[in-house]
Order: sequence, then structure tokens, then C-alpha cells
Amino acid sequence: MSELIFTVLIFIIFIAILLLIYNNTVIIKKYKIKTDKACGGLKIVLISDFHNNKRLCPAILSKTRQCKPDIIVIAGDLIDRKHTDFNTAKNLLDGLSDIAEVYYVTGNHEAIAGRQKTADTLGCDNVLADERYKIFDNYSILGISDKINGNDEKKSDLLTVFQRLDNFKIVIVHRPTEFTTGLDISKYDIDLVLSGHNHGGLVRIPFYGALYSPDEGFFPRFSKGLYKNNGSQMIISAGAGNTFLPLRLNNFPEIVSISIEN
Repeated sequence: MSELIFTVLIFIIFIAILLLIYNNTVIIKKYKIKTDKACGGLKIVLISDFHNNKRLCPAILSKTRQCKPDIIVIAGDLIDRKHTDFNTAKNLLDGLSDIAEVYYVTGNHEAIAGRQKTADTLGCDNVLADERYKIFDNYSILGISDKINGNDEKKSDLLTVFQRLDNFKIVIVHRPTEFTTGLDISKYDIDLVLSGHNHGGLVRIPFYGALYSPDEGFFPRFSKGLYKNNGSQMIISAGAGNTFLPLRLNNFPEIVSISIEN
């Protein structure tokens, strides 16, 4: 019996160490997107699902500076609905704004906490929510707010208009399932979709992938990485924080560095 107890204790300690490592080490994940459009190069840092993770804020800012982005995209859940510490989120946002221009789309946690209140309190100039898109250089960037906010018909109409632009078109949407279901963004002429929400599947099984996502349940199709459909590409961030429990295993918090090249 004592040997069994000792084995169990060793196993618990081992898992605790892994959780400590995987929940507190921010990595940079890099992607290159090739395009034949004459738009020149662009470097994007994608951050999602920060969830007021004050502990990781310095590392996120340091690694973002290291990437030297032209723009920074936040794909939702900067705050956490149960811990709406606007100071923590604002400190991160202010620090990111000192590095490059920030484009921010709210997620389901902002929607629950109050999307407009969140945006006003954080003071971001580029909160892109449905009716707003930006054109800069040879790129256009559109934000789609979380599905909790409804108005799918309005969002579809906007995507129809947005796809007619001639330059390189980027859509930010919090939930990756909107890529092929829901709004079905991949049916539009969109070059790149940036997303988050699924935290990389929380626990990743070696040689298989994600265990669970909030929208798709166990063994989801979408978790993190690069996906393609109908000529569109989507990059999903594994997120930079957690909600109520630090459950990441084999799945580091990350910021995503994306280079768009001719």
C-alpha cells in the first residue's frame, strides 16, 4: 500500500510540475502566409484569450516587442467575465499600443461583461465590431463581434461588401467555428481569418491533438494552428491565458507572429 501511495504522490507531483510549466511559459508561434496580391509585406502579432492573466503580462509584452510587428490583433477575451479587472487588461493594451497599432475584436467574455463598457473603459481606438473595418496600405481588416451579440444578417451583409475590396482582406472573429459554420466566412472571398477562443484545446494529446473546445466539445476540429477552406486560410491562436483553472497540458500560452509575404 505504501508503494502505491508513493507512486500516486510522484504522479501528482509530476502533473503539478507540468501544469506549472505549461501554464506559465509564453511562446512565440510563427507562420508565413504567401500571397500573389501586390500588397507588400506585413507582420502581424495575434493575441487572444488573455483573460486578465496579470502574471503573463510582462512576458507577452516582451515577446511581442521581440516580433517587431507592423500591427497587433487581439481576437477577443482580453478580460474575463468573472474577473473584469480592467486595469490589468488596460495595462496590457497600453503596452501593446506602444509597440504597434492595435486592432481589437471583443469576444464572448466582453459580450457578457458589456461590450461597449469594456471598449470605452479600455480606450482602444480600433475596436472593430461589425460595422467597422479599416483600410491601410494594401490591406483591409474587418472585425466580427462574438455571436452572442447576434445580428448574423448584418454581419453577412458586411462580409458581402467587404469581400469586394481588391486588396488583401483580413477578418478577425473570436470563434473559429464561424469559419465553416455559422457565418461560414470561408465561403466569402477572404484571404486570412484570425481567431482564438478554443485555448488550443486546453489539453493536447501527443500525436493526436486537442482534447476539448467550448463550442465543439471533445476532440474538436478546430483548436489552434493553420486551417484552409475554399481558398481562405485561418490561423487560430492557442491563447495567452486561462479562464478559471490553469488546465493547459502539452499546450503553452502563445502569441502568434504572422508574416504575409509575396
